Amino acid sequence: MVKKAEIARQKLFDGDEEKCLKEVFEIKNQIITLTDLYNNPLRALQKSIDDETYYTVIKEGNFNLINSFNEKYLSEEGLEVYYLIRNELIYLFSYGEYQPGRYMLFLEGLWYYEPWDKEE
Repeated sequence: MVKKAEIARQKLFDGDEEKCLKEVFEIKNQIITLTDLYNNPLRALQKSIDDETYYTVIKEGNFNLINSFNEKYLSEEGLEVYYLIRNELIYLFSYGEYQPGRYMLFLEGLWYYEPWDKEE
């Protein structure tokens, strides 16, 4: 079972990629850096949760699937969507080069996910 947290979409960073790599973000008492989520594209989340939950997250986030060599999900700005799991929360971020030399990072949403270790 999944439930979306009541948190507004937030722009966390807008600027040079080098500066973003050095930034530290605190979200829901969790310290997060860009390197924490960079190797977690949204498509990989499907391996960690059930299909129904995965597709609910995709639909509610209004993410667009792009089929290329590696399929990826994009946000409304065309930035790739990534995830991070911490303390039964799924954090969703979008990140990428919005314009030449201008990188943006958004917190797209938080999801509470219950059955991490529960038997069905």
